[in-house]
Amino acid sequence: MTATAPEVTTDMQVIITCRGIGEPYGTNSLSGVTKNLDPKKYLIIELVWSAAFGPVPRWDGSSFTANVLHAEQALLELIRKYPGAILLGYSGGAQVAGNVAAQIGAGQHWGLIIRAVALLSDPSRHKSQIIGVNRGGQGILGGRYIPSDRFHVLQFSAPGDPISELPEGNALGDLAQLITSLSLVDVPAWMEDLRRKALKGALQFWRRSGVDWWEAYRWSLGYTAHGRHTCYLHEKMQNESVTYAERAATMIAGVR
Repeated sequence: MTATAPEVTTDMQVIITCRGIGEPYGTNSLSGVTKNLDPKKYLIIELVWSAAFGPVPRWDGSSFTANVLHAEQALLELIRKYPGAILLGYSGGAQVAGNVAAQIGAGQHWGLIIRAVALLSDPSRHKSQIIGVNRGGQGILGGRYIPSDRFHVLQFSAPGDPISELPEGNALGDLAQLITSLSLVDVPAWMEDLRRKALKGALQFWRRSGVDWWEAYRWSLGYTAHGRHTCYLHEKMQNESVTYAERAATMIAGVR
């Protein structure tokens, strides 16, 4: 399901926002970005999707994998209605927007056009794609490269955010692979996903020598206790005088 298509005047640019896991529809983290944009120049359309990760925020929610796939299809429909839109995503919504942007960049959806994709805390951020200081690391779900020869790719990641800046090889990333298909209402599908990953050799971390579980736990605190995943609206970027949200808005405003 997607929102009813509003009318767009010829002098307005469309921005499609994809909120993060558990965030409310309407006012959420991405509102902190779009509030810095001129409402006379930009039409903000929010993707309607579950924004759920298994039992979060509802115990009877579908798996993250299933929700992302459904959201990708809904986002593609919106892009068809608004060719040349800018995609803006945060956290789980960044996974959705980033996946679709990567597909379009690779030519998988002939005729679909976007002007830019701006992502805050992308769970699949590629280690080479970041605005500002590159401190290493990548998304907790691995690195998904988004081709940038057709549109702007704006990736933002805060220091210590394990969702988008986890050191490669950290066991927390392996654990994340275990739960992407977790759903309390469809346990068989979760088990099948684990079987498929095991057959592909993607669940071998317990066999690796020298797995640093303490380091994995330390990085998990960035999400559970230290607010590293939720700092994008109020924390200034490293070596800069603006927040991540402010910098994202400025760069979006510069897209032509």
